[in-house]
Amino acid sequence: MKVINGTSVSNGIAIGKLHFYKDTLGDIPDYKVDDVEAELQRYHRSMFTAKECLVSLYEDACQKVTKDEAVIFKTHILVLEDAKLKKLVEAEINGGRNAEAAVYDAFKDLALVFKNLDDEYFSARYSDILDVAHIIIGILQDNYNREKNIDKAGPVIIAARDFFPSDTVSFDREKLLGLVANESSYNSHTSILARTMGIPSVIQIDEPLDGYDNKTAVIDGQLGKIIIDPDKNTLAMYKAKLERYEKQQQRLKNQIGRPSQTKNKQNVRLSVDISSLEDISSALNNDADGIGIFRSETLFTNRGKAPDEAEQIETYKTLLKAFGKKGVVISTANGSSEMGMSYLDIPHEKNPALGFNGIRISLENSDFFRTQLRALFRASVYGALSILLPMVSSTEEIDYVKREIEEIKKELTLQGEKFSDNIKLGLMVETPAAAILSDELCGQVDFVNIGTDNLTQYTLAMDKDNKKLVDFYRPYHPAVKRLIRITIDNAHKHGKPVAISGHYASDTAVTKLLLALKADELVVSPSEILKVKASVTETDTSNPEKILKDKF
Repeated sequence: MKVINGTSVSNGIAIGKLHFYKDTLGDIPDYKVDDVEAELQRYHRSMFTAKECLVSLYEDACQKVTKDEAVIFKTHILVLEDAKLKKLVEAEINGGRNAEAAVYDAFKDLALVFKNLDDEYFSARYSDILDVAHIIIGILQDNYNREKNIDKAGPVIIAARDFFPSDTVSFDREKLLGLVANESSYNSHTSILARTMGIPSVIQIDEPLDGYDNKTAVIDGQLGKIIIDPDKNTLAMYKAKLERYEKQQQRLKNQIGRPSQTKNKQNVRLSVDISSLEDISSALNNDADGIGIFRSETLFTNRGKAPDEAEQIETYKTLLKAFGKKGVVISTANGSSEMGMSYLDIPHEKNPALGFNGIRISLENSDFFRTQLRALFRASVYGALSILLPMVSSTEEIDYVKREIEEIKKELTLQGEKFSDNIKLGLMVETPAAAILSDELCGQVDFVNIGTDNLTQYTLAMDKDNKKLVDFYRPYHPAVKRLIRITIDNAHKHGKPVAISGHYASDTAVTKLLLALKADELVVSPSEILKVKASVTETDTSNPEKILKDKF
């Protein structure tokens, strides 16, 4: 028996034979051609066929995942038709290189630009670009197969150096138990698709996997490991674990469509915390009541200049249309010196967590902030929009934002631009200062969101990611719970709803506490929604004072 550790990207357990899969980018022929014109024609024919394949992939993906996730194959088409890439390939062929080598080099160079970016999300797009190259090259070599046939009698765990998004949606799901890869990343489209399709998957395996072809294997998607040739006891343990997991998954699926309501009929809204449009479908599939926070700073990081008004509108419009009346809360940009926003005047800081971030950036960069507000207001006609202000610590900051909003509304009205007259304004309580002043702050806004991750680390004066502080960091410290209670009580005194986000919202061990405190909303990741809903529906809060007495 051999245990190999990796990184989990999709939970679940798979037990079966390992089948090693080799993609078409393994060996790229590189030779000099005599008939350049014929080679150009061969390349152009492959491009035409590749587009047909990508259209077919998109249609196929729409049957397996939502259109929001399937749209990655439409993005693939944009990469395929990129004029600069096409010119680079044609220049190489005109220089006498064969089409396969020309395509591979041009696409690989662009892919490496993305791979070397500091931002993990954009770095993960590396695989998307190579996916397009692998389709073109497969067509050129006459060995590209749209249907990834698994040449085994029964279902198998497929292992590879890496998988492309097109592989993931093309494998026969009835024969696919799980995926194991040496490379890839958590944010790659391959990983996103695997999570959506419920395929147990482990990546970043350090050891070559081709030597284990046809061996019995176990994927433990929760612990992020693969077990080769498990012994009798281990195999029996995982078979029992798989049975329990399947029952648990069915229990969670049964939550879909049920109201988020306790046994004694107390309602709580369950929404999602997301930072990418790619999370929309997962949120909808898991029965989210709306978007509790869309962290807009991801639109602004690691780029040479801020997205203009039109680009921002398209993003906000997509979010609002997807959720309609359910509602979308968009947090204004919360950057820092570490987030690659060099076009703003953000100084390098020794401790960015205590520096120039949150609402402070918006206050100091008026044009930047006004552009975001304009985009938000213009997009507001497409759904139910709320705007959330991060890291607020004084009434003066809210006053400033309200004045800016009034100016934006006048400006848009004069320009004949339409916007909703029912946009709500909220604040994030993330510091002890905001919690202590919550009586004053809550009176100035429409709703409150308590960000428990930041509130905890600022209250305890400890970085939650500092390994030296593991023995000291207490996320459920009485001081933190008391600040949460103070904020909820003050908000409710003003008739304002309160959402809880961060680790408190997702931890079912404290769900009863938050419900006893009368939290109106829990904001969690899409994958946590059904787990938290199950906890809510199994909770009785008919005696909240007893619950609070036990917890405080």
